[in-house]
Amino acid sequence: MTNNQLITITEKQQHFFNSHQTLDLNFRKSKLRQLKRVILESEKEILDALNSDLGKCKFEAFSSEIGWVIHEITFHVKNLKKWARRKKVNTSLIVFPSSGYIYNQPLGKILIIGPFNYPFMLVFMPLIGAVSAGNVVLVKPSEFASHTSAVIAKIIEAVFNPAHVSVVQGGLETSQELLNLRWDKIFFTGSTRVGKIVMQAAARNLTPVVLELGGKNPVVVDRDANLKIAARRIIWGKLLNAGQTCVAPDYLFVHEEVKEELLVLMKEAIQQFFTENAEENTDYPKIINDTAVLRLKGLIAESNVYCGGTVNQKTKHFAPTILTDVTVESEIMKEEIFGPVLPVLTFKNTDEVFDFIQSREKPLSIYYFGEDRKKQREFLNKTYSGNAGINEVVLQFVIMNLPFGGVGYSGMGAYHGKRSFDIFSHEKSVIKTTTKFDFPLRYPPYKKSILQLIRFLLK
Repeated sequence: MTNNQLITITEKQQHFFNSHQTLDLNFRKSKLRQLKRVILESEKEILDALNSDLGKCKFEAFSSEIGWVIHEITFHVKNLKKWARRKKVNTSLIVFPSSGYIYNQPLGKILIIGPFNYPFMLVFMPLIGAVSAGNVVLVKPSEFASHTSAVIAKIIEAVFNPAHVSVVQGGLETSQELLNLRWDKIFFTGSTRVGKIVMQAAARNLTPVVLELGGKNPVVVDRDANLKIAARRIIWGKLLNAGQTCVAPDYLFVHEEVKEELLVLMKEAIQQFFTENAEENTDYPKIINDTAVLRLKGLIAESNVYCGGTVNQKTKHFAPTILTDVTVESEIMKEEIFGPVLPVLTFKNTDEVFDFIQSREKPLSIYYFGEDRKKQREFLNKTYSGNAGINEVVLQFVIMNLPFGGVGYSGMGAYHGKRSFDIFSHEKSVIKTTTKFDFPLRYPPYKKSILQLIRFLLK
């Protein structure tokens, strides 16, 4: 798509926004309900597309993508009227008899750039918030998940006037053209490297951004942890979508006293979930493309493989892999893995773990397994991350009342549930004062007694 074509789309969207049609809450809810209906009607197409792009089975595709989109729509339709309501705030005596209010207003034109790993959910989740808040939206899905991107376009075209919500397909060049245009907010999900590019482009027009990035998410297993449960939950979270999940555990710190037992339990969990040969199991997803497969192979080339390590280059299935004898200086500890590979390190006391985590960029997620509540609190207080889990992994993402987002290199801005409405809204502060009488105290000439009164009111 040419730059002129993109400009034409955004001009039509600006005109639609200026018509104030999106201010009508009933219009917004109607569109969300219609979106829900079309998604449900398109379920088979979505499932087939996700299977083609990422090898996701029906259960994983619905439970980790489609289902949460439906749930988010339902949540917004139910609560939108309450969220959008004008809010009255307390005011100071110094502005008596004025009243103060907060009005939620849409921002305007929104650009959403989606990723390949959850190509359906991570486009529609922010889109729901943007529509709920009354904006016009241009969606750029991932070119790497082409089958899913085509279905996304088909669904959006069936629900929305293109002046309200449009889809643009394309690769890097298209993304660059879009970033050169002026937006009222940009929502990007992807890598930290590209997130920096998005932010630099947005800065030219002072455009606010939401960056949902990633990072190396540590999981710590202390010696008092329930090892069987820890092993199963860690392996499940690590292998969800074949490790291509921004909140997946990236590496594991285990207390040296329980390392061997945990390794055995994790290997058993892999075999229980996917049998001996995960690469041939239809429940086990594949890596997105050949480039990603080769990158993962390079990451484990010089590592000690405890289990796994094999890959079917033709089908892009990478075996669940656990690495041992890893140190903090190992090559695999220098970048986000984003695949089904789990490096295992050991520790003697938690202070050394805290020191290491604090020496790195803030991750998106941090996980701790252990039963001591004092240590749980210490872990939460002494580490910094976008979100965290105690005796759990990944599931913080699906709680609608928990804001989801990163911090530092793992992102900025949070969404989900009401936060999705909030990030695509502007809170306009309004003062309203009667004209039936007018206190003269604020007008010159000023008397000393008036200053004393002001001092009293502002103490």
